[in-house]
Parts: sequence; C-alpha cells; structure tokens
Amino acid sequence: MIHSDFEKYVSLDGDWKLFYEENGKLPRGIVYATLGALEKSAFARVPAKVPGNFEIDLMRAGVIGDVFYGENPLLAQKRENLHLWYARTFEATDEKQTLIFEGLDTFADIYLNGARIGSADNMLIAHEFSADGLIRGTNELVVHIKPVFTESRKHPIGAGSFVHLRYNAESLAVRKAAHTFGWDIMPRMLSGGIWRSVKLKKVREEAIAEIYLRASALRKTHAVMRLYYQTELKGDFAYEYTLKLEGVCGDSRFERSFRLWNASGTEHFEIEAPRLWWTKDLGAPDLYSVTATLLRGEDVIDRVRFRTGVRLFDLKRTSLADENGEFCFYLNGEPLFVRGTNWVPMDALHSRDRERLPRALALLGDSGCNMVRFWGGNVYEDESVYDYCDENGIAVWQDFAMGCATYPMDLYICDMLEKEATAVVKKYRHHACIALWAGDNECDEAALFWRRRGVDPNRNVLTRKIIPSVLYRHDPERAYLPSSPYIDSRAYESGDPGNTPEKHLWGPRDYFKSDFYTQATAKFASETGYHGCPAPASMAKFLSPERMWPWQNNPEWQIHATCMELGEGAQYAFRLPLMAKQIKVLFGEEPQTLDRFAKMSQASQAEAMKFFVERFRSGKWERTGIIWWNLLDGWPQFSDAVVDYYYARKLAYFTIRRSQQPICLMLREPCEGRLELIGANEYREDVALSYRVTDLKTGVTAAQGTALLPKNGAATLAYTDHLTDGMHFYVMEWTSSRHSGKNYYVSAEAPYSFDEYFAFMRQSGMWEADGV
Repeated sequence: MIHSDFEKYVSLDGDWKLFYEENGKLPRGIVYATLGALEKSAFARVPAKVPGNFEIDLMRAGVIGDVFYGENPLLAQKRENLHLWYARTFEATDEKQTLIFEGLDTFADIYLNGARIGSADNMLIAHEFSADGLIRGTNELVVHIKPVFTESRKHPIGAGSFVHLRYNAESLAVRKAAHTFGWDIMPRMLSGGIWRSVKLKKVREEAIAEIYLRASALRKTHAVMRLYYQTELKGDFAYEYTLKLEGVCGDSRFERSFRLWNASGTEHFEIEAPRLWWTKDLGAPDLYSVTATLLRGEDVIDRVRFRTGVRLFDLKRTSLADENGEFCFYLNGEPLFVRGTNWVPMDALHSRDRERLPRALALLGDSGCNMVRFWGGNVYEDESVYDYCDENGIAVWQDFAMGCATYPMDLYICDMLEKEATAVVKKYRHHACIALWAGDNECDEAALFWRRRGVDPNRNVLTRKIIPSVLYRHDPERAYLPSSPYIDSRAYESGDPGNTPEKHLWGPRDYFKSDFYTQATAKFASETGYHGCPAPASMAKFLSPERMWPWQNNPEWQIHATCMELGEGAQYAFRLPLMAKQIKVLFGEEPQTLDRFAKMSQASQAEAMKFFVERFRSGKWERTGIIWWNLLDGWPQFSDAVVDYYYARKLAYFTIRRSQQPICLMLREPCEGRLELIGANEYREDVALSYRVTDLKTGVTAAQGTALLPKNGAATLAYTDHLTDGMHFYVMEWTSSRHSGKNYYVSAEAPYSFDEYFAFMRQSGMWEADGV
C-alpha cells in the first residue's frame, strides 16, 4: 500500500442509521436528502454499522433470520426491491475536503447537508466526491442506495449478449460482482450497503499524486529501474521542486534525486547487485522499503512510503497445445512451475470479507501454493491480501471482474470498464506479486462454444481494446492474457480452437481418472476441481436438524448446492447426485449414514485433487502448472472447496498440501506393468535425498535409494512393479538436505473398498480432516 505521511483522514465508519422501503411503495417525486426527512417518513428503520450490508443490520435487529440458514437463502429474492438510506451526523472543520467511499453497493446518490454531491454506479471500485458543502461543526450525510434492478433495466444487454448462468443476465449491464446474481458456487443475494470504509480526506494543493517504480531489465550486475510520478504543484515553475527516492532491502540500498521539469514524468536508474523478489521456494521474496520525498527547495512538501520488489515476470505461450505448445511463467528468467489455487468470494455479504482474511491467508500460505488466481466473478480484494502475497512470495493472477458471458460493448459499458480498469491497475500495480492481468474468466469460451452459433472471441472490444489501452497507459510491461482460457486468432482459425495450452479442466467429473482427464492436452490448468461434502458439524450450522439427512429430495441440501430455486429444473440440481455418483464410482457404495457419506465424499475429493496436482507436477516441464479450484467457501455449501465456510479443512486440503511440498515424491499411474517414482524439486539448487517406498499391504520395501534432484526440475528415481492383486497402499518417505517429507499412492482399480482405504490412511497417518 502506498501511504503518505502528510495524508489526513477522518473515519466515518461505525454507527449509522438505516432506513428502507420497497420500490413499489416508495412515494414518487420526493427526494429524501436529510436525516430529518427520513425520520418523518414511514420507512422501516434499524441501527446500522458501516462497513456493512443491510441484511446484517436486519439480522442484528431481529427483523430477519440468518440469511444462510435452512431455506432462508431463497428469501433474499424478496428483498431485491428495497431502497436503502444510510444516514449519520459527524463533526468536521470547514477545510476543503473530499469524501471517499471505498465500497458502495451499487447505485447510490450521496447527499451532504441536504445537497447532492455525486452518484456512484460501480460496486467494485472506490468513489471520491468533493465535500464542498462541508461546514464547521455538525454535518449530515445521507446515502441513498437504489435496487440494482431499477438501474440495470435502463441498460438492456442486447441480443448479441449471452450469459451461461440462468440467474445473472442483468449482471452484464452493471458493475456489480457477477456472483451476487447467482453462480454455481454462490447464492443469488443482491445485497446493498456501504460495504467498505468511508472517510474524509483533507485536500492538499501540493502532493505526490501517483508514483510507480518497477524493474524494466535485469542484468548480471544490476537492475534497470523505471520510475513514473505524477505530482500536484502549487508553484509556477516545476524546476523549483525535487523528487528524492530512497530504498532499502537488507544490505542493499539506493538513493536518487530528480529535478522536476514537469508535474509528471519518468526517470530510470540502476540498482547495483539488487536483491530480487522470488516466489515461495524459488528464493526469498525480498522487498525494498521505498520513500519518495517531494521538496520545494529545502521544504518537504510530501513524503510517501511503499514497498516494491525488483523482479521481472514473463509469460511465454503459444496459441495451441500442439507438439511445441507452451504456457509458462518466467520469473527473473527462471521458469516457474505453478502450484496454485483459485480465490473466490470471501463472503456473499462482502462487508464481512475483511474479518475473514487473516484465516484465509493463513490457509493460503500453509497450503504450499506459490500462486493465487483472483477469479473474475469476484470483487477486487482488499489490498492487505496483496501485501501478504508480496511478503510471502505468492504470485497473483488477477482477473478483471467479468465472467462466463459475452458482455455488451456499448459506450456505457466500455466507459464503465475503462474507468474501473484504470482505478484497479493504478491501485495494485506496485505490488511485486502480480504476475498477470487477465481480461476475464471464460468469456472467450462463452463466445465460441456456449452460444448456439459461436462468434470469434477476438471481436471482444472490452478485452482486446479497452483493457489493453488502460494497461498500455498505466502498466505497459506486465503480462496480459485477454481471457482465461484465451482463444486467439490463430487458435480460432485452426479448426480446433479448444486445444489451447491453458485450459479449465471441467469434465464429466464422475471419475477423476476418466479419459477426459488422463488424455487432456493442456500444458497448464488454471481451473479444475471436485466435490467434497463438508463435515457434519459444519452442516449442522446451516441445515435444520430434520434436514441433515438424507440428501435425496432435501430442499435445504439443494439450496446449499447453490440452487436458487427448488425442483428438478433448477440449474444446479445436478450437483448433489454428482457428488453421490463420485462416491459410488470410486467406492462402489451408496452410504446410508451422513457420517459415512461425508467421509467417503471427502476421500473421493482428496484422491481426485491429489491426482490432478500430481499428474501435472510429475510431468514438470511437459506441464507447467495447475491452479486448482478452490481454497475456501464464501458461504455454507456443498462445493469443490477444500476448506468449508467455517474453516473446517477437508481431507483434500491435507492431500494437496502434501502434494505441493517443495520437494515431493510421487508415483505415476501404471504404465506397461510398472509404477514410476518421480521426484520434483522447486528450489534453485540441486537437492540430495534418500528415500524409501513401502507397500503397507505386504510390508515390503518397493524401492529405496539416494538421488540428486536437479534444481527447479524433476527426475525419475525408480520403478516398481504394478501389482494387481487388490489394493496396494504405498508410502513414500524421504530425507533431503532441505527438508524431510512423506506422501502416499493408492494402487487399485475403482471401485475399491472404502474401509480398506480408510484403514490404510489411518495406519499411515495420512487421514487428516477436521470433523470427519
């Protein structure tokens, strides 16, 4: 985060009043711009907290029940027509100030002392308004938030637009997180509120308005740095001002001073023997603490502080996953094998995001990931998340907030997206962790494959012109991928446009070793996942006691599989039968109790996720990375997440963490009657190790020895016979010069006995799951 020593803020968070009324009952032609007018109205009212969402205020006041419990999620649809007025008084001076709303959901008019000072129309970015009507003493602030449907209907999406998801067509016309309209992982909950902080900021006539420092080249002895700055100057002559730059990282320091010729400009300089920023295991995530000081003569006008890393990220990709296909990140010239996860909304009610971040980030760090993908159906995360990734060597793949649709490309949407992308890029670009900007999630696929008659996705103005033009102006050297997966012109014209090197691997999902997965040609998987039932103790927090079991014909289970309607025709009604089928295919059983169902479902998910991660990792560098779906649920549900909403870790969390160790031994799937033992090494140095592979069924040592794993590479260590006389459970143990570890492999043809599997998992110490 970039912080000025001279910036002065007054927080307006805390206690507010909330008034609300249904759209159809709202008196027309009356503007409720003051607290007095609201108090005299017939509107319902409750105390409110900011940051907040109106549902949380209503729950706190006892007006509604827990919105996540039982069948209550469906009731959210009956509140989609509410107008909301947030109001409060506050003390201020009559200095020139601005009002900053870091998050307004979504369409809002802002009134200061009865006068309208501005409007907001984008949930995803901050809004700043001149507080010209501010007076010394007591002031009054009213924020009128309108129902999203009243505004979205003003902007029809047009016949050319297409949405894959039944519930969220109107999301295409507004800049509100797409998942809030309903998704396969989130409920339809069109909330409203002041969901991030509100503050007053004193206006300064002179300041450092923007500053961006990045590495543009790395040489053997030094790094070439490029500085961009934008200042606000009171004096007539820029030459009266100097910009001083100081940076320190351990024993590495730099100091430069630049006379200003203009209010904005660029400079370049060199850092001798720089300390580089690396992702986890490749090296240390070294960060420079930088201070930029604006001086007029000897007088200090402004001083800002931030941290940045000296590093270069590149992405090398081909159009197709042919014989020479490639999709590989390079960090400081070194290829990066990605072990990553997708990051989805922290909460369906986003004012609660921030309180969930510490535990979510601890899980991210503990899981062994070196990359996280911030998915396009979400909000843009709190900047503390990027700080964490900077500090812990976790690269970021950042989607812009679009997904699973062909969006309108009229002037309104183009203008909205340009403003949003500009704000987002300027806010986050200084973070060393950001490896990639991605235009959207699956919109190329939506254009080409999901429409009845596909169109060339390269006609998408939003991701081929609007966003690239923003990046060209504000972050020109960072890698950009227009869509994920990206179908460029060559791929489109190839006759096989789905054969891209980077793919989202969502197959039939009834068996993880089906041909869809084993024959996939992807070099890089940026999405793939598998169902896993939450622990019964977690389920008891969101299901009625009488609806805990069985799952069949159970409306509460169906709702919490993200069905925002009941019945067989619901868009996601297939999810529960699929989860049960995954159990039946793998273990040949239909469990009759909830406890057994949860155990078997989590085992099915764990084996699938382990297979996905290790298939890619054991193929390093034939394959270059996997970003699995997903780490943590954003509401209580039956899903692909490996940690449920209440932070209970499923079995898959532990198997993935084991498979993502920086040194990891894995057995590949049988080939020609043999199992191949692979060792992968994520360090930039050769690693000596000793290992043993034990078959728990027979007690026989199947393989043992010593080896030298190549730096940032993988190697075959040994072979063992593939035994076909029932289940064999192999435990791999190793000790290396960096760390010791343990992993396992189940050699069996599905279906196999869950009881035998469970016994081996317990015997080996590999059964780890919270609450099952």
